[in-house]
Amino acid sequence: MFDHKKKLLALIVGACLCTAVQAEDLTGTLKKIKESGTVTLGYRDASLPFSYLNDDQQPIGYSVELCKKIVDQIKVKVAEPNLKTEYVSVVAATRTPLLINGTIDLECGVTTNTVERQKQIGFLLTSYVASAKYAVKKSSGLTSVADLKGKAVVVITGGSGEWITKGLDRDKSLGLKILNAKDGGEAFLMLETGRAAAYINDDVQLMATIAQSRTPDAYTLLPDPMSAEPYAIGIRKNDPQFKTFADDVLRNIYSTGAIDPLYQKWFQQPIPPKNIVINLPMSEALKEAIAHPNDTGV
Repeated sequence: MFDHKKKLLALIVGACLCTAVQAEDLTGTLKKIKESGTVTLGYRDASLPFSYLNDDQQPIGYSVELCKKIVDQIKVKVAEPNLKTEYVSVVAATRTPLLINGTIDLECGVTTNTVERQKQIGFLLTSYVASAKYAVKKSSGLTSVADLKGKAVVVITGGSGEWITKGLDRDKSLGLKILNAKDGGEAFLMLETGRAAAYINDDVQLMATIAQSRTPDAYTLLPDPMSAEPYAIGIRKNDPQFKTFADDVLRNIYSTGAIDPLYQKWFQQPIPPKNIVINLPMSEALKEAIAHPNDTGV
């Protein structure tokens, strides 16, 4: 009986030590979250269907939902079932510094994983693949990128469309007048009011914006694809424990097929607040990224 009690006690102590070791072994972002009792997600105000506010001013969308699934597993990992989730609004110009300085733990927006950005932050596995294009008014008569010569083009400050447009202007000597906007809403307004002849963004974001506009039939996208844009959730650089953990969560979502209904929900069904349907089937590029998960930047 005495030996049995000793063995039982040893098991209990061992379990406690294992738990303690697990807690002590947490590093980087997981340690920060464990100690603060809070995980903070960065979101975009109006980047349908990835990250935006609903009528109750709550962040929703494809990227936000993926981040929430990661948070569910963080609660298990750090043994904090009552972990708080806080949200911080970001724009293209602030998302990187707010991630670096620890204000946000995950950037759940529409950020393209680029080799240049990898110098400052880390990225999880690719979760979407877009193609940057220019939106124009049908009445403008513009039918190709070459037609933009001498025109005003609006870009989002800090977005990949900015360096794409500057590169295009330099390489093709188009003499573009490049205008800057703080976000997609401001950029589209400049196109809508005629201040700009074209607005560059990723195709899915342009389609979502046009679908919500007052005159959706008045706009079209130039056919020239300007880039392949692998979207990925941003994290702090040099945090291998958190990256491995969060990548594994996404890898499980992909391998089990749980990504399929999630994609359909945001890209092929009516979405709030106006029940618009983007009606965009999963691309072959995204299917490949799901079948063979990677974090390759462009």
